[in-house]
Amino acid sequence: MDQANTSVLDIAFGRPAMIGFILLLGTYLVTGQIIPGTF
Repeated sequence: MDQANTSVLDIAFGRPAMIGFILLLGTYLVTGQIIPGTF
């Protein structure tokens, strides 16, 4: 039972983290800046 809960938590935290990483990578490829408008 504990293993199933850990798996659900891994998915719940992992999916938004991967989406954020892909957005960060996409922003860098399009603009050439990690934080657009800062440097």
